Amino acid sequence: MSKITNYFKGILWRVWGNFYVRNVAFALSTVALILLVVSLWLMIYTRHGQTFETPNFAGLTQAEAQSLAESKHLRVQINDSVFIAHKRLGSVIEQNPKPKVRVKNNRTVFLTLNATVAKKMPVPDVVGLSLRQAKATVEMQGFEVGRLSFAMDMASGNVLGQLHRGRAVQPDEELTVGSKIDLLLGKSRSSERTALPQLKGLSLAAAKSNVLEAALNVGRIRYDESVQNLADSVEARVYAQYPVAAEDVNIEVGSPVDIYLTVNAARLEQ
Repeated sequence: MSKITNYFKGILWRVWGNFYVRNVAFALSTVALILLVVSLWLMIYTRHGQTFETPNFAGLTQAEAQSLAESKHLRVQINDSVFIAHKRLGSVIEQNPKPKVRVKNNRTVFLTLNATVAKKMPVPDVVGLSLRQAKATVEMQGFEVGRLSFAMDMASGNVLGQLHRGRAVQPDEELTVGSKIDLLLGKSRSSERTALPQLKGLSLAAAKSNVLEAALNVGRIRYDESVQNLADSVEARVYAQYPVAAEDVNIEVGSPVDIYLTVNAARLEQ
């Protein structure tokens, strides 16, 4: 056994003693070591295999979003710009990936910003139109229907006047997109009544639309404790209203309807 062992040792010694073999072995070892070090560094730098939730950028300015992204080892890129009147100018409206989506280090998050300059549009002429027609026309122009008021008139349910912040507003007068246009409507009886709509399960936008189309006013809007941020408020649904809707319930036109919203699924099922 010792002769065989010595024989192989001799062969290995002669091979290793070869200048070219030693240099090739040294080169291969060096390359393997470099690759190992680089791999370890990349794993540490990129947190290989580790993911984390994207933060919520909604409502932040571009500078604020950039700062938050850097603190989370992410990158942000402005993908689009829109104008929404009731949102902060220059703030983030949407993001992709959405908040709480798990991503890896250095992922780029694409942002949609609200425009920094308020857009203006001419006010449409809705006098003489029905409430439903006037609402559709006002919204098509980029405005919102605000408060409804009523005056005795034979043209019940038709628009008698249009106002903005308490003053009469003329057709083609330019206002900021998203401004509220209040409508003065006619009613033929002093105690004219309308059906109370059922709002449960609707989004805020849909609930407000149904209230206005019923010739009623939107009262208080309240979110419960489950609504923590802007994203929650967008997803929230109506779980209660006051007055409470029931079959064949009618109330006086122009009455306020309070709306209560939640993202708690259990509360919506009650």
